[in-house]
Amino acid sequence: MVSTTGATRPREPVRGGRVAAVDGLRGLALLLVVVFHLFGHGRVSGGVDVFLVLSGYFATSTLLRRAEDGTLRLTVHYARSLARLLPAALVVLGAVTVALLVAPRAGRSAGLREVGAAATSWENWELVRGALAYGAAGPAASPLQHFWSLSVLGQFLAVWPLVVLSLVAVARRSRVGRRRPAPARLVAAVTLAATVASFAHAVLLVGVDQPVAYLSTFARFWELGAGALLALAPGLPGRLPGRLRTALGWAGLALVCGSGLLVDGATAFPGHWTLLPVTGALLTLTALLPTPLPSPVPAGSPPRTTSGAPEAPDRSLRSFSNATSPRRHPDRSVRGVLGSAPLRWGGRVSYALYLWHWPVLVLWLLATGADDAGPLAAAGVLLVSTALAWLTTRWVAEPVLARATGRPAPSARRSPPVADPPPTAGAPPATAAPTGAAPPARWVSAALAGGALLLLGCTQAAAAAHDAAARHDVAGLRVPSPDHPGAAALGPDAALGVTPSAPFRPATWAAADDRPPAACPQDTDRSELLDCAVVRQDHPSAVVYLVGASHELQYQEAFAALAREHGWELREMLTQGCRLATSGEGGLPYPPSCAAWNERALDALVAARPDAVVVVGTHTFEDGSPERVLPGQAGAWRVLADAGVRVVTVRDNPRFEWFVPVCLESENIPDACGRPRAEQLAAVSPLTTADGVPASAVHLDLTDAICGPVTCSAVVGNVLVYRDDDHLTSTYVRTLTPVIGVQLESVAPWLFTGSAVS
Repeated sequence: MVSTTGATRPREPVRGGRVAAVDGLRGLALLLVVVFHLFGHGRVSGGVDVFLVLSGYFATSTLLRRAEDGTLRLTVHYARSLARLLPAALVVLGAVTVALLVAPRAGRSAGLREVGAAATSWENWELVRGALAYGAAGPAASPLQHFWSLSVLGQFLAVWPLVVLSLVAVARRSRVGRRRPAPARLVAAVTLAATVASFAHAVLLVGVDQPVAYLSTFARFWELGAGALLALAPGLPGRLPGRLRTALGWAGLALVCGSGLLVDGATAFPGHWTLLPVTGALLTLTALLPTPLPSPVPAGSPPRTTSGAPEAPDRSLRSFSNATSPRRHPDRSVRGVLGSAPLRWGGRVSYALYLWHWPVLVLWLLATGADDAGPLAAAGVLLVSTALAWLTTRWVAEPVLARATGRPAPSARRSPPVADPPPTAGAPPATAAPTGAAPPARWVSAALAGGALLLLGCTQAAAAAHDAAARHDVAGLRVPSPDHPGAAALGPDAALGVTPSAPFRPATWAAADDRPPAACPQDTDRSELLDCAVVRQDHPSAVVYLVGASHELQYQEAFAALAREHGWELREMLTQGCRLATSGEGGLPYPPSCAAWNERALDALVAARPDAVVVVGTHTFEDGSPERVLPGQAGAWRVLADAGVRVVTVRDNPRFEWFVPVCLESENIPDACGRPRAEQLAAVSPLTTADGVPASAVHLDLTDAICGPVTCSAVVGNVLVYRDDDHLTSTYVRTLTPVIGVQLESVAPWLFTGSAVS
């Protein structure tokens, strides 16, 4: 026993060369992640943030110690990182790949690309590229989006050893006066600066684009850095009174468990609210650590993953506990609670359980068509995921890691001695592997790296082939077909030209590609104003602008056809997720970049004085909230009207709580994938009654050309109406061109006079 304050410290249970309580903390955090994913309806627990803190702590502690004593070999370090990270991950990725190949084709290309990105620790940036946010699982959710955290950790583990090794080398070659700076101090200074910069970046980016901030490595580094800073403060726990450490431990544990209930991390992390789970992890870890601070992993062995935090080896633990006998009374301290057998077992399978639970949940939702999992289904997913996690850990992860390190797997030892414990659940060995273990480690790691690269190559090739087929299919849709009248089927000649037996088009698997190319696409988080010509005319009879976001862009091909027919010049000012408005009032998100873009757009439009500015005038909602005109948009229209610029609004189209192409692949009944018209659209367009709409604005209402009298169906006139949950396919928009032309000629005759007037 060891006492840091004069009081007797309870003996620490040691198992497998690790602090049992740290195993338990990892298991508890994993349990929070899984429970919130399955039962939290989209809320985020903060468990992943605990893993990041633990990973930063143990990686830095090990790397600095090895770099200072000259035993850090990067080849061994990276080889064992692969042996720790990849075996279970490749099993899950292989299973998801098979599921994608037998599942409906809609979304297959994106899924295959994510498999390759996840295998090479790039999934977080692939999700950013695909504009996906991390939220509640649903039939349209990615089965691999939880790999974002493993990718953040993988990138950290790839770069951090180089940073630590370089800083130690610089410290040894530098002098401050007559003294050389201590390597640990230089590493601490750089880590502190990088952590503060990352935290500031995270807070700022959350205010601008929270979904990107959530996934960004640069916005997440500060959580790893917080753990690293604790590792760079040696002896800190020993300088704290025992009772204070106990109080801090319980306070930290309360923050770890309660942060997901206090804050919805899905919409607030990784900004300042993330300090709740991060602080909780730091306080709990401080209460668990012995004195002196342990060196938790051997040479070249980083933390396992965000869901499998590293463990302390027995060499460091012998300094404060060599006891192995069971306690006579239950230990109700923080150590005792976290060191309990269920949480330790959870720590053993935590990595594999983290990998399995999300794809099992998403694939179950896809197979059943359910929007979410009820309590019974969620319990079933948890049971299946736990079984898969144990099998993967027992028969894949542990044997492969044992082979790579030259040590027997935990199951191979019946009664391990305390002085030479076995690694468990992919844990690092307590001591350096024997010399003879190096070749197996290199071969195993090379095989794992080769498997990851092979998976990357095959999935990218398959995704590229799928995309090429989709583009070819979409290109053929430009040829008119009498069997596919689209919107004309809802017009006066509805009975003409419709062949019920003809397959609808585009095919569900190609629908996502049936979209107009933006003349100058603009990202949401950028405020630059791009003004691009879609149809140029030497002597235009009128100048028409499409201004706003993706719901304006979707009408591009119809307005382009009218522009060519009537001699207009068609131009675009578009940015994703940002409608033309003077404020975010009324329910739309309005980040600073959107505000700046709107100011520039209004100034440019007033200066250009076009003959018409076309915008989407109302806003419909997936959850069936009442359709309405947003006051901020009406304010922008008034600015234009005061400058003599005429505004043409288009009533918004219905939105769905599911991806329509995915629904059709499982239901194959268009009306089953549609929505009642009254759930989405008001009986009378709000544009005619809303306050603040300028009298000079004119309005287009395409509702009767998109929806029937009762139902807004997924397929109209043998044409698939929607390419996702709220955007029209370009094929269907082209069939709307005559309807738009007739309505425009009625409400905006100045565009058709040949000499436009404002």
